[in-house]
Formats: sequence, structure tokens, C-alpha cells
Amino acid sequence: MSKSLSLLAGTGYAAIFGFSFLVTKGALAVLDPMELIFVRFLVAAILMTILAATGIIKIRYSGKKIGILAGMVLFQPVLYFIFETYGVRESATSTAGIILGALPAIVALLGLVFLKERITKIQSLGLGLSVLGVVIVVALGAQSQTGAEGTLRGAILLIGSMLSAAFFNIFSRKASRTFTDYERTFAMMWSGALAFGIIVLVRYMANGGSLPPPSAGAQNLVLSSLPARALSVWFAIFYLGVLSSVIAFFLINFSLTRLKASQSAVFANLITVITVVAGVAVRGEKFDIVQGVGAVVIILGIFLANSGKNEGKSAD
Repeated sequence: MSKSLSLLAGTGYAAIFGFSFLVTKGALAVLDPMELIFVRFLVAAILMTILAATGIIKIRYSGKKIGILAGMVLFQPVLYFIFETYGVRESATSTAGIILGALPAIVALLGLVFLKERITKIQSLGLGLSVLGVVIVVALGAQSQTGAEGTLRGAILLIGSMLSAAFFNIFSRKASRTFTDYERTFAMMWSGALAFGIIVLVRYMANGGSLPPPSAGAQNLVLSSLPARALSVWFAIFYLGVLSSVIAFFLINFSLTRLKASQSAVFANLITVITVVAGVAVRGEKFDIVQGVGAVVIILGIFLANSGKNEGKSAD
């Protein structure tokens, strides 16, 4: 039952993140990327605080060493979102997909080194297939990206985001021995709200107390207060703050408590499949046979990577 719930959790967070790209695109028409990240985590942090204050969830940090928790929140959400936001802006979509698609393989390597987690040959094959599937879907199937070259700096930033996500998986897995799923998620939401709130405030002050000029992600930025602009895209804020932050990251932490880091991380590649499906279903985007083959390869890879007996907690 625990293994089944963990697999459902992995599928759940992949589905939420997969549809979040459609929601994010609309919100970026009126909010700067850093503002959007700040608002989503602020909403998430307030929600988590309400749940804790009403006793629906239990949060207890007293008597626990928070060093591992601090490392976890540094990598995700702080470093990951900074690297990803600016990396995607300066990179072709195909480049972003391929680099981030390597996440499960990197997590497997880090898990072997830091967590002493070993995977079978079948599971290794599954990880490899999931990465191959991402390459097929993004590099070969995304014909609309022809000519989008990107920059070397963009690729480096994306590698930084991928490594941040990988180390987050390792730190969250280790933190699960001391902190509950709720406690880790609570810390992530507040660290994101505080870190990106400071970034937005510093940028605001550096611009003489006025709004910064529209960025590449917010060409239609309306010159009004941040709360007013956030309310104008309230559905996107709700989706990103509640579903993509609180629920999705809780599901990630839930799966990392019960699965090997590499087994949980492989679901990240399912996001590629769901994003393509969402684009076809909602926006009427083209779906060809190459992308279909890539999607099947990714799903097969996830199945194989999570095959075999779940060995529970890894050794220290």
C-alpha cells in the first residue's frame, strides 16, 4: 500500500507541474517572473500556516537539528527557481527539456554516493529510458523550436537548476529521517516566500521605489500595485500557490520518504509527457508520432525504474 501511494504521489506531482506551464504563461503577462514566484510562495506559506494554526497539520521543529533542512530549502525552492527562471529565458525549449530530463540519472548517482542507495540493472535501464524519452519528445518532436539557439549562459543556468533539484532530492530524503512531510513542505513554502520577497523588495528599491521595467516574461506588465496585478490573475496564483506549491511539493516529499531518491525523481520526466498532452488538449498544439513514441518510452522507463521491492529508508 505504501509503495502504491508513493507511485500515485509521483504521478500526482507530475500532473500538477505538467499543467502549471499553461497557467504560468498567462500570469507572466501581468507579473514579473520574480514577482510571480514570490506571490505563489506567499500564498502557499499563508495556507500552510493556517493549516498548522488550526491543528490540521502538526509542525514541531524544537529539539531537531535544522542543518539538513536548511540545505534542503536552499536548493529547492531558492536556488532551483532562480536558476530555472533565468535559464529558461535564455535557452531553447529543447535545451531546457534535455538538461532537466537528466535529473533522474544524476539523482541516482548522488543517491549512490550520499545515501548508499543501490539500484538494480532493470531500474538503471528504466532511468536511461526515461532520459531517452525526454530527448525524443523534446529534441526530435518539438519541430517548432527549430532555430531557437539559446546561449551558453542559459545552458549553464539550466544545469544549475538541474543540480539544485538533484541535491534537493538527496537532502529531502535525508531530512525525512527527522522531519515529517508536512514540516519539510512548511519550511519550503516559507523559505520561498521570504527569499523571493526579499529579491522583489530589493529590485523595487533599486528602481527608485517604482515598478521595474517589463521583463521578457512580462511584456504586457500593467503599471499598478503588485496586489492588484496578482488579483487580476487570481486563478493562476491559486493554482501555483496551492496546487503547484503546497500539494505538489508535499507529494514530492511524501514520495521521497518512501521511495529511493532516484525512483521519486524519475517522475519528473513524466512532466514532459503531461505538458505535451496539456498543450494538445487545451491549446490545440500539434502532436506527432515521434512525440507519441517518446511518451511511451518515458512511461516504460518510469515503470522499470520503480520495479522491484521497495527497500524503504536507506542507510546513513
